[in-house]
Amino acid sequence: MNSKQFFPPAAQALWSLARGEALSLDIGPGPRELSVSAGRLWLTQSGELEDVWLSPGQSVLLRSGARVLLEGWPEAQFQLLVPPIACPDLLLRQLERRQRSASAAGAALGGGLAPA
Repeated sequence: MNSKQFFPPAAQALWSLARGEALSLDIGPGPRELSVSAGRLWLTQSGELEDVWLSPGQSVLLRSGARVLLEGWPEAQFQLLVPPIACPDLLLRQLERRQRSASAAGAALGGGLAPA
């Protein structure tokens, strides 16, 4: 049985804030990375003393469990990403898979890598 995964186009993963629009988000489970794609974004995160201003190409790590208030200045587009650190089991499986692939490739080339 073949399984397929669906990944939406990047445009569908963008959040937009119009002029004068604010958004409150509860983050989690796990941390998230907020990355600005267009416009300018102001945010304040519960438990943090400083507000943050972000321009296109800039990002900030949001703590799991935090409440975040966002507003575009005057408008903004952004993405919420799950950083790899939030998925340690997935990372471990990927590393194990790569190690097995490297070992198999080394064996096919004549017994693996020589010690340094």
